[in-house]
Formats: sequence, structure tokens, C-alpha cells
Amino acid sequence: MSSKLLRDNPHIAAWHFYRRFGLFRDIVLKQKFNVTDFWNRYEWQGRGSSHCHGLFWMDGAPSVDLEKEHVRQEFARVWSFHVTAFNPEPARVQQQGEGNPLAVNPLQHPLTFQWLSQILNRCQRHHCSETYCLRKKKGSDEISCRFFFPRDTRDTADVVRRQGQSYFSFEAARNDSLMNHYNRCLSLGWLANIDISPCTSLQAVINYAAKYCSKMEKRTDSYASLGRQILPYVSHQNPLLSFASRLMNKLLAERDFSGQEICHVLLNCELQEGTRVVRAVDCRPYEQQGRPLRLQGDHDDDAEVVGIYEKYLSRPSLHEELTYLDFLANWNTSKRDGRKWARWSRQAKPRVLYYFPRYKSNPQHHQYNDFCRVKLMLAHPHRDPNELRKINGVEFDSYASAAEFCYANHQHPDDYYGTPNAEERRPDPDEFEEEFHEPDLLEEDWIELARQLPDCPPSQEMVDLLGRRDVDIQYDWTPHVGRYADPEIVQGDYWCQRIAQNPLHMDVEDLPLEARDTLNPEQRIVYDTFVGHFQCGSEEQILLHVDGGGGTGKSYLIKVLSSHLQRLAGNRPSPIWRAAPTGVASNQIMGTTLHSLLRLPVDRAFTELSPADVNALQKKLRDVRYIVIDEKSMLGLRQLSWIDKRLRQVCPARAAEFFGGMGIILVGDFFQLPPIANKPLYFDGPLKDLQEVSGQSAYSAFSHTVFLKKAQRQQGDGQAGFRLALEELRGLKLSIESWKLLSQRVQAKLSQREVDTFDAALRIYSKKARVNEYNYEHLVRLKRPAIQVMAKNIGNGADKATSEQAGNLASQFPVCIGARLMLTQNIWHPTGLVNGAQGTVYDIGWAPGADTHRDPPCVIMMVMDKYTGPLYLTTDGGRKVVPILPVKPDFFLGTSACTRTQFPLMASYAITVHKSQSITVDKMVTDLSERDFQTGLSYVAVSRVKMLDGLMIDTPFERASLYYEKLPDGKWSSHHVIYSRLRLYKS
Repeated sequence: MSSKLLRDNPHIAAWHFYRRFGLFRDIVLKQKFNVTDFWNRYEWQGRGSSHCHGLFWMDGAPSVDLEKEHVRQEFARVWSFHVTAFNPEPARVQQQGEGNPLAVNPLQHPLTFQWLSQILNRCQRHHCSETYCLRKKKGSDEISCRFFFPRDTRDTADVVRRQGQSYFSFEAARNDSLMNHYNRCLSLGWLANIDISPCTSLQAVINYAAKYCSKMEKRTDSYASLGRQILPYVSHQNPLLSFASRLMNKLLAERDFSGQEICHVLLNCELQEGTRVVRAVDCRPYEQQGRPLRLQGDHDDDAEVVGIYEKYLSRPSLHEELTYLDFLANWNTSKRDGRKWARWSRQAKPRVLYYFPRYKSNPQHHQYNDFCRVKLMLAHPHRDPNELRKINGVEFDSYASAAEFCYANHQHPDDYYGTPNAEERRPDPDEFEEEFHEPDLLEEDWIELARQLPDCPPSQEMVDLLGRRDVDIQYDWTPHVGRYADPEIVQGDYWCQRIAQNPLHMDVEDLPLEARDTLNPEQRIVYDTFVGHFQCGSEEQILLHVDGGGGTGKSYLIKVLSSHLQRLAGNRPSPIWRAAPTGVASNQIMGTTLHSLLRLPVDRAFTELSPADVNALQKKLRDVRYIVIDEKSMLGLRQLSWIDKRLRQVCPARAAEFFGGMGIILVGDFFQLPPIANKPLYFDGPLKDLQEVSGQSAYSAFSHTVFLKKAQRQQGDGQAGFRLALEELRGLKLSIESWKLLSQRVQAKLSQREVDTFDAALRIYSKKARVNEYNYEHLVRLKRPAIQVMAKNIGNGADKATSEQAGNLASQFPVCIGARLMLTQNIWHPTGLVNGAQGTVYDIGWAPGADTHRDPPCVIMMVMDKYTGPLYLTTDGGRKVVPILPVKPDFFLGTSACTRTQFPLMASYAITVHKSQSITVDKMVTDLSERDFQTGLSYVAVSRVKMLDGLMIDTPFERASLYYEKLPDGKWSSHHVIYSRLRLYKS
């Protein structure tokens, strides 16, 4: 009810806040702190709630000349009486039925420390989050709070200088690392969050004013820009209505002004208040300033509006010695008759002068002469600007020389315009990167509008709708209870038993020797090199690059080479092992992930293996002489260093050589996706991380390369234009002809019949928000009973952990029978149950005796697209059905150990470009309308299809987003590899 009343009556809330703060300021703040000057500004947060920033000058406050130790001690002593961060009950937990300590009548409620504790623990404790304060520090991957929480506890207040700050900061006594500074009187009087900190210097005030008080809002988009933003989200079924409704939502629902802000203005309330009058001062040369404006009246009583500088120059003779600075700051000149001007009374505060422009005070700067002109204009009485170069009867050739004479011979009041050679005060550079939030998910039009209301977070409508519709509530899931009651399913060890009963090797299919004749000349060079090297028994190490764009036959070459080396080994294990950075990529070449093969860390530091683990890995790699690493663009220098160190540890006899003497084939395309949070292999800038330096040294040992140039995926003369477009897209040099060719595949240019053929096609988008939006929309369109699968979380903050933090497990996700889902973890690699594998939900089952309304399912039965292992049951069409069970990984949030129990699944009608690398599809839909935020995204997406007709592009796109004069991210650096002739071993 209170939320509805607040939404329906924003004018009451606006006036109440404005009036209450004014009274609080005048009655409490002014009297308690002896305030002589103040300035405050009203602003409105994202959900429309009122907020106020302010600066208050306190009479008798201690000195802020804090370079001296005894001054700092006195400053801390005085302010410790007013400001603290001491929590009366640091281990306090809200008791059941305690009620809201803010919803009381403060005039009747007793003033107790218990009430203060309730208020502080509810309002004043800081909570770090990625959307509010956690930012990545510039130049590193470290995530820190921009408000410096958590802070060290301390028994007494102190004045400290934080790292990277040019000024001191006051730190109050604290026993709670997350408690904001507070004043007991203000917290009890205001009954809401109210931060307070004493200012320690002019620089601190500048930082506060620039970074928090007066930070400008995001610039409003043009109509054309708004239209481009919503085009990719327009419904295909009713495009005109969808476009119009989404545009209105953009203009109204995603508005720059909240209801309370609009009412604040309509009620004629000030947006900023203060004890000083601010006057703008035009500092441009006189001839560039505005001219007087004459207004004609009805009865020849013309009025002339004269500029302030013009008024000063034409002042009466009785004000002959009045300086322009004194005139601006201290005189009431509203009367047209200058003889009636009067100086302000002694009690009145001088005006604050806002100068524009501010010229540079550096004598070497070309603006210095204008700077000196302004200084003279403010300090010396004059009636003509040309008089300013004449001082004490001597005329100088420039304002600069006249000002230098003035500085040496005269004393003038401070005009606050600056002093020569003094560095202009600016806010300290932010040590954190600018925050970036992906745009909110775009739901159905009415949901997009509804979620703008207060107390409706963007994700809540999306998450809760599925599972709460009529079709979901009316469906009876009771028959699904106990349907799959096998102990190994209910207990969750089904796959452990299957893997133990069916040991599978990562061998490729047996290809005939004639397959080598299908290789093109570049592929044959690689094939002959390794087959010949193996046949002659050479111990020389081969470190080789194999480069080629998407669809040039890299995977096929790996399969042929692996099959024939396996055949040459006879009864011995295969001498070649295939691996890749991701599960999908490794599955395409019948390999394993690098992390599972070499036991590399995922989210922790690299450590040496234990003797037992070394022995196990040596046994696995005993007969392996070559390791193929596919998708090398996703491999970083740090990871390559780990591979090098691990192989040296496993191969001690050749530990002095890179990779322990193992032959390594790096396969891939540097024009595709780079590694995440890791420097790519081709990075050639300065390095500080020792592991990255080690990886760069190992990478420099690869001195041979073979380029695969012939496209194998997009074959035929009819695809020549498409192949050329892909090659140009790969290098971000899309020509006009290729742009026109790809533009023919924009949905608006296709017939409705052809568009309909893409209804079931995979969508590949660059951003997760777009992927989630389409997956959600598609699940709604299925119109099948759905449930929300909720995770079980254990640990402090585990329920708020993101899927990335919790091992790729969502806190909740919707599912229904017939939905397309994707695995987010590896289950059984040789059979195709890998991270990124896709399938269709066959059934959902609960354990015997479970309550379908309260308990999560125990199994989701899936028909996986490329599963090759033993079956659990079959569909009527003979497809294999396998159970997908919940997993329970451990993870850390800060120092808290957590677990999350959840199915490793997510909807997959649309996937990200990163998930699509290495796959090939017949039909696919993507969007090229936005510039790639990471190089290679557009190229990887488009190159997934075999033919141009298999591609549909959601919305028109500009060529400029796919054409660069100079490639970003130092991409040309990928060509620094040394190209030399390979030694060919005769096979």
C-alpha cells in the first residue's frame, strides 16, 4: 500500500523531503555545528527517490593545514567528538517481529542506544555490490570498492592519506569495517541514511563536489539513436506496433526525470540552495562579449538591458576608484541610476564569482596573455579595456608584461581566478575504471514498462513470470514424482558409475590413408612434417603455428593427422593429444580441455603438482609426443606460461627446454576471440606480471607457421562473394561490395516465407543481456507449463553470487518440457557431455515423496544433440535420453566458503559468440548493428554458417562498425610471428 501511495502521489513525497530537509538544516545542522555558510543540491536516484548532497562551513572548526603532525592530531581530536564509525552492536542480528526502527514517532520514542543500534545497522552499514561500488582498478584486474570499504578498525580517530590521494582523509574510530561515518544526533533526527565527513582541504572539497555532488547525467539520446537501439528488439510478428510501443517506453519509462523530480520543479522548489549568491563573470575580450539589448515599450518608454561589464565601465564618477572585483562581489547595482548603487551590509556575504572562460596561468601557454588581462581587469579601476596595459602612467606592450609589473609592485585582494604558474586544482584522477553496465533485458513491451516502477527490479518480472502464469499454476506435476527413482539418480552418482563402467578414450575416428589426398597443399605441409618426424624417430622438438580463418579446414587437418599418427603407433597409445581452452572447442576435435588435461587452475594461482599427481599425469602422457592446442586466440600469455611450467614438471628429462621438449601445434586464428582477462599471445607491449613474461618467452620459441588460406566451410563458386566478405570481416576491412552483399541478408529485405525458415535457427549475439532476452521470449512463446528451478545455496552471500562466481550455475532458471538447454559444465567429455553441448528437455522428475511446489527436481531428462555414450532410455524416434543431475561445486566469496547445488543448464535458443566458437550450423541469426566491444565478435558469429543463405541479420547495420583504418587491440601484432620454411620430413 505504501509503495502504491508513493507512486500515485510523488508531489507529496517531493514536498515532504524538500520541506523536511530545509527544517532539519535550519534547526538541527546550523545550531549543532554553528554553520555560517552552506550549499546543497537535490538529486534523484535511479528509482526516483530524493537525495541531497551538501557542504557546510562550521565556525570555529579546527585548521585544515594538515601537513603538520600536531595540527592533524588536534583535527582528529575535535572531530572525533562529532563523527564516529563505532557500531553499538557489531554482531547484531535483527530479531523476528522487531519491526522497522524508522517507522516510529521520534517525539514519543525513547532515545536509547538500542534504537540507535537498530537505525545504524539498518541504514549506515555499507554493502558492496558490482552495480553500486565495486570497480576494476585502472591498469589491473583488481576489483575494489570505490568508497574504500571494508576499512581497518581503529580505537581512535586519525587523519590519514590513502594511497593515490593528494590530500588527507579523516578516519573515525571504528569497530565495524563496513560502518559509514555518522553523528548520533543526526542519525536519530533524520532516521535515514546520512553520511557525514569533515573536509580536510580545498582539494578534498573539489573532489567531493566534482565526483559526487555535481556529476553530470548521461546525455539524452536523439530520436534516431533511440530508434537504432530498439530495432534489434522489435517483435517479428507485429513490427509496427512493437516498434511504436518500445519507442514510447524509451521516451517515457526510461525517462531522465522521475515523478518526484518533476513535482519538485512544478512546486517551485529550488534545485540547489546556499547562503551565497553566484554571479557569472564573462572573461572574454570586451569586443566578444554581448551587446546591450534595447526593448521597446508601448509608450516610448524603451528599456535597455545592459551587460554587467558594460554597466561597470559606464559607472558614475563617484565610483571612479571602484574595482571590477569589488563591484561584482559586494555591490547592489540593480538600480538603473548608478548614483543609487549601494555596498552590501557587513552581514551580507560576498557573491561567489563564476568565471568563464578560465585561461591558462602558465606563462608558456598561448592563453597566458588573456589570463593577465583578466587579472588586470578585476584588480585595476578602468573605463576602457585598453587602459589595462597602462600602469602607473607607463603603457606596456602586452597584458602579460603589465601584469608582471603589477605583481611586483601592487597588492590586491584574492580574486580566486588563479596565480601565475600555479597548477590548476582539479579532481584527483579516479583510480577506478568507469562503470559499465550492460543494458537491461528487454522483455515484452508491457513488462518493460512495468519494471520501471519503484520496487520492481529489472530482472524480477523476467524471472518470476515463468512458473507463475495460469498455464504453469494449473499444471499438475504430481505424476512426475518418483518417475525416475533409481538410487543412482536420486543420490546423484549416476554419471560416476557410467564413467567407471565405460572407460572411453579420446581417439578420433579411423580415417583411411586416402584421406591425406584430400588435404590442400598447406594442410599437407603440416601433415607431412609431423608424420615424417614420427616415422624417422627424431627427438628434435617441433613448435609450430597453424593459422587460418574460420572454415579453412583446421579441425579436419587435426582429425586426419591424429588418425594417421594413431595408426602408425600400432598397438601403442596415440602419440598425439588434442586440447583446447573450452569444452565446445575441445569436443569439436575429440579432445579435452587444457585445464582438465594439465590440471591448470581456473580461478586461483598456479601451483606445482604433488608427486602423486605428477606420476598420474606422466602416466597419461607417457607415449604422447605432440600436443595440439586448438583455438589459440583464446589462449593467454599467463595460460601458456602455466602449460610450459606443467610440461617441464612432467618431463624432467627435458625440463631445460620449453614445454619439456614436447612438440606443440598452436592452431587457430588470432582474428577471432581474444582471451578473457588475459593478455593475448600476440601482445607485444610492456609486461609486469612474471608469468606473462614467462609466457611471452615460451611463445617466442614458435618460429614456424603455416597459413591455411582455402575456405573449406563456404565452398562453391556461388559462395565466392561470401568468402571474400568473411576474409574482409576477419580483418575489419569490409568493402562496400561486401557490405552490400551482407546487407541483403537483413531480415527486412527477406520475404516473410524465408524469414519463417529461421524461426528455429540458433541466435548468436555478442552480449549476455541480448541472449537472455531472446531465450526468455522464446520460452514464453512455447506456451508450455514451466517451473523455476531454484538453487540451494550455503555460505555467507552465496544466494547473491553470480553464475560466474558459482561455477557457471544460475541461482534460478526457468525450464519446461521441450525447451532447448545448454550444459554449462563438463560431465563426460568423450561422449559429448561438455560445457556448451545443447539438447532438448524430454522430461522433468522429482525424487519419491517430494513436494513439487516446494522441492526442486532431482533430474532433468535430456535428448542431447551429439551424445555418443550409453543411453538411459530412448524416445519413440530412437533418440538417446540421458539424465542431467544437479552438481554442487565449492567456491569462495571473499573469505567465505560457499556451495551452490543446481543443474548445470541454461536456455540455448540464443547463445553468446564465445559459446559459438568452433561450431558450424546450417542456419543462424545474428546482429551486426553495434560495434564489437571485443575484436573478432562479428567475424566469429557470421563465419559459423556454411552458406550466405543460411545467415539472417536482425537489423540494418552500418559499414563503419566493421571497417577500421587501423585494427584495434594491437591486432596487427598477431603478425609478428616469424615465417620461415619448415623442414619437411619425408613420409
